[in-house]
Amino acid sequence: MNRTKIVLLFSARILFFAGCGTESTPEHDWQEMFIKHPSPVWEGNWLAGDPSVIKVDDTYLMYYTSLLITGDGDGDNPENLQVVISVAESSDGINWDHATPLTFGESVALMNDNDSWDRVLETAFVVRHEDRFRMYYTGYEEGADGVNVIVSRGRIGLAESEDGLEFTRFSAEPLIDTDEPFESDGVFSPTIVQSEGLYYMVYTGWSLDKFGYGLFGATSEDGITWQKQGDLLISEEDVSWSLDNPRESELVKGPDGMFYLFFTSDTDQNMSSIGLARSPEPFGPWEVYQQPLVFKTKSWEESGLIAPAVLIEDGSIRIWYMAETGGFSNFYVGYAELDFPLDW
Repeated sequence: MNRTKIVLLFSARILFFAGCGTESTPEHDWQEMFIKHPSPVWEGNWLAGDPSVIKVDDTYLMYYTSLLITGDGDGDNPENLQVVISVAESSDGINWDHATPLTFGESVALMNDNDSWDRVLETAFVVRHEDRFRMYYTGYEEGADGVNVIVSRGRIGLAESEDGLEFTRFSAEPLIDTDEPFESDGVFSPTIVQSEGLYYMVYTGWSLDKFGYGLFGATSEDGITWQKQGDLLISEEDVSWSLDNPRESELVKGPDGMFYLFFTSDTDQNMSSIGLARSPEPFGPWEVYQQPLVFKTKSWEESGLIAPAVLIEDGSIRIWYMAETGGFSNFYVGYAELDFPLDW
């Protein structure tokens, strides 16, 4: 199978962000506060990345970007490759299994649409809304025509489900489009919290002729119609260890009432790590934890840690994240855990 084609279809924007990472483990001056699972906790059938985790009663559900090889099974034929959102389930958040009957080896939660703006899917975020589940996902029109092309066509859509396992598109059109200068080349990686009757979304915007990528906010009364805020929520100047603006985040309201923003950013070794900021308000201003919260320690985390999914429960911060090996030929979901609250 031609892994290069799979990588381009799967997550080309990650190649752009972290393609300069080294294979050596960077030296860190700070103490490790986290405990990691020694191996990936989920690999999917072919690939698994961009996790989003929720807990429904006593079951954890993980939504992740995955790959289907359809048709005659020839992975060298781009027409056989479908990048979709799949779902896994677990009783403990560490031991996972497919959640629904398999389609080409995967439990598909949302299928891509080969004839629409969301031909390639990734980075889903799922929330409970009244008696249903809502999935906010990223879609791209192009699949393997170069990094900038794929990034420039990223938009955010909405799908819904009654059981949290099989989703149907809410609309044929994107929910969040690239209609502002600061996001003219793409939007992706939404994360949402509710507070005082409003939905707050943090998402990554991309603009090649502005400042690259950054985290931006939008609010909504119903979770469907959104008002963008337009200001960069947190910048590289706020994060002493970061080479660039934070991206790909998860916003979580803690049991202490504070809002915690877990984000991806790069260290001076061009290695992606997970950082943290907190605020009494969903969009800041932020108090930034001035060292990476979780960073590379395993050989299978070649270019570091990307796209955290977070739950704070039972006195622990539980983080699922995307890692890769083989020069972005294989993607996995890793797991780390820290005590809560942190000593700031």
